[in-house]
Amino acid sequence: MEVFERFVFHKGLLYPGAIKPDSKILKNKKLLLHERDGFNMDRIRKMSKLHPNSIWDPQDANHGSLLDSVMLGFTHVTIDGWTDISKLRISHALCKNAITKFKLNNSIEKTISRLNLLKKDIQRPILIIGENPGDIQQFFDKIDTELANLYDWYIAPSSSNEVLSSVGIKISGWCSSGDVE
Repeated sequence: MEVFERFVFHKGLLYPGAIKPDSKILKNKKLLLHERDGFNMDRIRKMSKLHPNSIWDPQDANHGSLLDSVMLGFTHVTIDGWTDISKLRISHALCKNAITKFKLNNSIEKTISRLNLLKKDIQRPILIIGENPGDIQQFFDKIDTELANLYDWYIAPSSSNEVLSSVGIKISGWCSSGDVE
């Protein structure tokens, strides 16, 4: 399982910690970067060069921002799982490293139903972002094992100390916020 440090990119700094993107403490770390500054070509290009193995999560994670972010140098970019299916198909066809993301602010049942609907239209990587403590555990307790095995799971829990009890699902990446060592 890969481990990603989770940050919000806002006003040119990474939070928590108000860390400069070129800080030595981030060197050789994989990051999940939630962009909250709006589209800025120069900043995105700079971030992609500084952190090439990171997951870029644009604020507006739609078809256009995914393609723009890939063209500016990011390899792994998220797209919202609630995007129109035709745009999801195109995005996944054009970007071999698109990661479909779901925030657990919708009902867990609706999210599972959507994943079932998309299983023939999108690639394997899925990012699940927790909104409340324990919601990721609830999600994996409810998902059918056959459906769960169709995807590669990247998990971003709502709190950095959250753990999952045995769910029998292979987790490809764990994304937690906290202090960088």
